[in-house]
Amino acid sequence: MRKLIPAVCLVFSPVTAIGQASEFVGEWLLWLEQGNARRPAYGTLTIEPSGDSVSVYIDGGPVNLLALDGDRIRFDFDWTDVGDREHLSVLDGVLDDGILTGTATEGAEARGAWRATPKAAPESLPPAPDPVDLTGIWGGPAIISKYSFDHTEAGQAAQAAYDLTMDDPILRCVSDGLIRMSHGPFDIEIVEGSGRIFILHEDLHEVRRIYMDGRPFPDGIDDAHLSMGYSLGRWEGSTLVIETRGLKKAVWDAAGMPFNAGAVVTERWYLEGAENL
Repeated sequence: MRKLIPAVCLVFSPVTAIGQASEFVGEWLLWLEQGNARRPAYGTLTIEPSGDSVSVYIDGGPVNLLALDGDRIRFDFDWTDVGDREHLSVLDGVLDDGILTGTATEGAEARGAWRATPKAAPESLPPAPDPVDLTGIWGGPAIISKYSFDHTEAGQAAQAAYDLTMDDPILRCVSDGLIRMSHGPFDIEIVEGSGRIFILHEDLHEVRRIYMDGRPFPDGIDDAHLSMGYSLGRWEGSTLVIETRGLKKAVWDAAGMPFNAGAVVTERWYLEGAENL
């Protein structure tokens, strides 16, 4: 079975002055072994300049930079896997020939290897459409999902009011919405139709429609409050770019990280070889 690997944004925050900080700056695709899991977890790591040092974030949330010295970096971050299990991992690594590699630990136990490779800078103009075949059944994703975030006051209040035992939609067998469902451990099937792409979710048998016919978003879509939103797609080269609006107010994960009804979700789906999406 082929595997689905969604890209998720990671960000790093620096705290120590270093001579070679600029060599770490940029966006990286992060790969982390999951111990006994069958395949690694993926995410996006961004390292930004901050004075004489750098700042680090993962999945939009700041992480703790523990050391940055020459070509070596050390940081820890809290995250959850697709089974909503919490982790606090410490990553030690070295930058060599433009690639970050190292080992991860949790507590006193070795977790495995990790690696980060630079993400290509976006082109100034999108490439001409060059569609590829994404149809078929894809296994559940393996992602790194940051657990704690910096919230606005409204976000802090919403998460403080969230009851893990009562408010989790999964516990009530109702749709957990586009973002969380896309991060879940269940399979999906991609089917192409006339002017649209269908995503059939094993999770709660949810169906998602992505309109590919060039239509605009309907008037008033931000007030639609749909579990899976309203999605428009286009090809940029061989990458399927999907923009979704009209989502209902919901939570990002089991911990109750909130997002509001005006959220806009942009996804980029592409193939890495024949087996990974």
